[in-house]
Amino acid sequence: MDLPYRVEVQSGVPASAVPGLADFIATHYLTPNMRFMKGRGFSSGRAGERRYYVWTLDPEVPGWTTPSIGFPALTVNLSFSSEAVVVEFTGFDPKDPRVGPVCDHVADDIEVLVTSFLMHSKTTSLRFVYSIGRSDLEASQPGSTSTSRRILKRIFAGNTVNMFLVLMAVSFVFVLFLGDYALIGILAIQGLALFFSDRLMLSAGSVRVTGEHPEVAVVRVMCSPETFKELSSKGRALVGSVRDAIEHAISSDGLGKPETRAAIHGILSKAGVVCSIDDIEVTRRDPYRLVSEAAKKFRLPIPKVTVVNSPTDNAAATGVSPGRASMTITAGALEDLKDDELEAVVGHEMGHIKGRDPIILFVATMVMYLGALYVWLPILIDLGLFYFIIAFGVIYLVGKFLETRADTESATVLGGPGLLASALKRIGFTQLYFERYSSRARFLDWLRFDPHPPIYFRVRRLSRMAETGAQVRHTLWVSVRDVIVGFFGALADTG
Repeated sequence: MDLPYRVEVQSGVPASAVPGLADFIATHYLTPNMRFMKGRGFSSGRAGERRYYVWTLDPEVPGWTTPSIGFPALTVNLSFSSEAVVVEFTGFDPKDPRVGPVCDHVADDIEVLVTSFLMHSKTTSLRFVYSIGRSDLEASQPGSTSTSRRILKRIFAGNTVNMFLVLMAVSFVFVLFLGDYALIGILAIQGLALFFSDRLMLSAGSVRVTGEHPEVAVVRVMCSPETFKELSSKGRALVGSVRDAIEHAISSDGLGKPETRAAIHGILSKAGVVCSIDDIEVTRRDPYRLVSEAAKKFRLPIPKVTVVNSPTDNAAATGVSPGRASMTITAGALEDLKDDELEAVVGHEMGHIKGRDPIILFVATMVMYLGALYVWLPILIDLGLFYFIIAFGVIYLVGKFLETRADTESATVLGGPGLLASALKRIGFTQLYFERYSSRARFLDWLRFDPHPPIYFRVRRLSRMAETGAQVRHTLWVSVRDVIVGFFGALADTG
């Protein structure tokens, strides 16, 4: 029986990226793996813009599958187009239980390379963020981002654990030079940082969205790394003039029209940006609506919302209380995540706000700091710098508890654990790939100085919640339990 096993590894590829992506896969995946192919080679072809490769896996070659005896010679058809990157397998009995895992593994190998290629192209793309109907806000661009904005973006765009660790390090420097007199200053600095963290987070953003101006437009221009560097090196004035000209070219009624992209292309050409009209993508989103709807379901005030001009898919929230909270959403998340996935991510951040997680992290850092000075000072003296590693590890462990609770809150309140799992797969597919096929990677990712638990753990946990539909009453304690069980489970797998 010859039925196709079809996997869509990527949808919505920019047309101009298709040739480069196909060549990249041929160079970095197909050519190095020809020893696993019958005839030690593959064929290629084109049909319009579509490009494709065809090869047959050789089951007689040891190492590519277990067991290889009696395994069918799978024919693989990999196609690239602007609609999707698709891999199809034929030449097998669909009742053979060995086929599915092998097909999935091959598709995952291809997907991780496709993801890496597209992520690299995003980092070398020009990106402009606009508030629709509002023109008095700056959108930070390569070459125009101030040093202070870049620092704030690095601290707040991921997780506020970074802020508390920076403050903790500064605190020990204070003690080193000022002794006991540093205590008042340390407490004041950390308290002020926490109290004004919502405003600091807003400063890290590029565009503020409000109820009066809820929508944003993200204009992305794919260009070569050389063009990207050349334009960035020309300074703020040129990039700013390009941004202003594009802002005048777009309008709320014409964002999706071909004429708008043509006008943007003309502006870029005058500025020396080499690209085609197909290299220009205009995304219109309404992040304020998603945040306000999530806040309503959480029964919390609507936090202040800002968009960060970053290619990564992420969101973050901070604030001393639900009434003094801010949330950032990256431009990459607006480009890549669907509305329901983005709402689930926003729900995760609302979970941080509801749980007052910034205050918990503040208390954790103060306990590790004050305890070292006034309770277990001999331990600090004996351990020296090693104490910092332990202290940071404890704080990151607390962060893992809180991140897992935020997942649980989003799944419980919004009722979409599967959607959050889907978003996490998009956000962290590369990490998930290595965790999926390596027990060692799964365990080592628990030990990273990262407040987030491993992606595989979060996805598996959320998927299980989606299947059972279980409601969680005590989200923190359940999350603490699951993190501990997940860690020791990963440790057992390594044995």
